[in-house]
Amino acid sequence: MFKYKDVVFSLRGTLINSLKLIKGVGNSRASYLLDSLGFSRYFKTIYMNYYHHGNIVVLLKSRYILDARLKELHLQRLEFFFAKGFVKGKRLFDGLPLYGRSHSNGSTASLLKPYSEKFNEEILSRQKRISNFAKTRLKKKKR
Repeated sequence: MFKYKDVVFSLRGTLINSLKLIKGVGNSRASYLLDSLGFSRYFKTIYMNYYHHGNIVVLLKSRYILDARLKELHLQRLEFFFAKGFVKGKRLFDGLPLYGRSHSNGSTASLLKPYSEKFNEEILSRQKRISNFAKTRLKKKKR
């Protein structure tokens, strides 16, 4: 059984399908990764050994920003849009489409879940951590 962080590679499918399960690795990145290692796109995961797995992990860690760091960057970008008052940030937080009309095509707006519901707890906890950190820095400077 091969694993990268929380993703367990399925032994039944191809390696490219297993790599696509990792957050931040899509079809193009997975195929580029396999091409750089000299594997076919139809390489079965069952034929992989620990040496191949180690090479894949090294390439993933050295070339790509994945999982928690990617999520953190996404949250920072959303906070930036919302804090600066960009229309894009307001529409994202309301769950509306960024471009186009939301009056006549209501199905488009209902497909998107508002970011305020998705990330509200994380954004609030980050803001609390930042404010607490700023308070401790001010206390240290006063001493």
